[in-house]
Amino acid sequence: MIRPATLLIVLLAVLLSLTLFTVKYQVQDMEDQLLGLNRSITDDRQAIHVLKAEWSYLNEPSRLKILAERYLGMTAIDSRQVGTARELLPPIHQDNAETVTPLTASVVIQEQPR
Repeated sequence: MIRPATLLIVLLAVLLSLTLFTVKYQVQDMEDQLLGLNRSITDDRQAIHVLKAEWSYLNEPSRLKILAERYLGMTAIDSRQVGTARELLPPIHQDNAETVTPLTASVVIQEQPR
């Protein structure tokens, strides 16, 4: 006859063996997932590196200048195109020179009805 203690130890050993078996395969699955994620991270880092290089090329000032001239008709600013702030102020007439000064003159912008 089998003693109850021996039976309990055998059942405990079988239960622990099954538990160890399932945990082992769960750990292997997680390691495979980790390996896949690390590969994905490496691929993404390489893609980011390529995109940064492409962005640097696309934003090169000499290239943008050529494209702006070709497609937008934009050219470099001529010195005659640059004005002063005094040119923006309305002309001051002698009869009201005492009441309006360049510092108090302002432009009123009226909103257009929609």
